[in-house]
Amino acid sequence: MVAGAKPKYDVFLSFRGEDTRKNFVSHLYRALTKKGVHTFRDDRSLEQGKTIKDELIGAIEESRLAVIVFSANYASSRWCLEELVKIIECKIQRKQTVIPICYGINESEKCSIVDAFAEAFAKREADSTDGYFDEERVKCWRKALTEAIDSGWDTNKCMEQYYRNEAECIEQIVKEIVSKLRSEEVAGERQKDVEFGSKFLSERVLGFTRSAASPFPLCVPVFFFVTIYSI
Repeated sequence: MVAGAKPKYDVFLSFRGEDTRKNFVSHLYRALTKKGVHTFRDDRSLEQGKTIKDELIGAIEESRLAVIVFSANYASSRWCLEELVKIIECKIQRKQTVIPICYGINESEKCSIVDAFAEAFAKREADSTDGYFDEERVKCWRKALTEAIDSGWDTNKCMEQYYRNEAECIEQIVKEIVSKLRSEEVAGERQKDVEFGSKFLSERVLGFTRSAASPFPLCVPVFFFVTIYSI
């Protein structure tokens, strides 16, 4: 995505189709859509004329937020690992917000996902000729993934301790997603205000400087403004 360009999607959904497409992800996607959240889901949003890989990678880069639904067979999918590599890259390099969801998996399965992720990176490193996937980078990204999984939503725990069913769990997840998107919008508007203010002041200063050669000294308009303001 070109720097400064508006993201094409609000949310990118990464998931293992055979595990969650017809249940959890379907319900999550519908709930997000009802809230007006523009969500990319690979089985509905692919454009003709593009390869799957190019379209998925591009959609990740053009999304404000990524939701990763880790499930039992997530790590066995090459495409899921490709998406995961790109999402973690965007998280570290572009500060993209990532919300991980562990769907119906236990602690050992979480570890297997991290291990599979590391293996995918190791293969990338072996195939790479420019040193981009070096040991330190892989170590950094593996740490980021581990932290993401540990801090993410765990549907098993949520339904055991907090919510009565999956629908309530999804409702709370959607609330968090919408909240984070709104926070980003507010931060973006504040940044625009700061940039506008800086530009305005710069133009004023340049304007006064350029007028210094005019018949009126620079202090005259300033003195006039202060006098009027005092009155």
